[in-house]
Amino acid sequence: MTFRWRWLLPIGLVSGFAGLLVYLHSIPPVNPPVRKAPAVTHQPATTSTPSKTDSAGAGKPAQHFHFYDMLPESKVVTPKVKAYNPGPAIDDKNYQYYIQTGSFHHAADAEQQRARIAFQGLRADVKKITLPNNDIWYRVQIGPFASRSKMNSAVDKLVAINIAPLIRKIPAGK
Repeated sequence: MTFRWRWLLPIGLVSGFAGLLVYLHSIPPVNPPVRKAPAVTHQPATTSTPSKTDSAGAGKPAQHFHFYDMLPESKVVTPKVKAYNPGPAIDDKNYQYYIQTGSFHHAADAEQQRARIAFQGLRADVKKITLPNNDIWYRVQIGPFASRSKMNSAVDKLVAINIAPLIRKIPAGK
């Protein structure tokens, strides 16, 4: 008896699925597609000899487009533009790079971020900054980096822990 049920269940599932497909096919679409006849706005130019027919042979004269004749004769004149000169190259050896990872009103917040950065193997410093209006901020920054490649490696580690860094380029010796 269990032998019959093993065959009846798959056959029943397949026939039920086929019935579902037939039912879905019989339902009319919610938004039937609207078909509009294309509007003819311009008749293409035809050849002067109506005896030629197109390759379909429907009795229509072959079309001849004039831009194929006009295109080789046309010429595009471009304006004269002075070439861009980027100026002298900046020597990266005369600069140091710092990465600022945050600026906080409370020292505890700055220390918390410094600890998160330390888990990535980077050494961050917290600097106390007093603005002209006596407002105190605590900056968390990493550096200096002597090369951009070492700085980019540190930026990748910071981005991995969802910190958006600010890169500061400072002349060497300041």
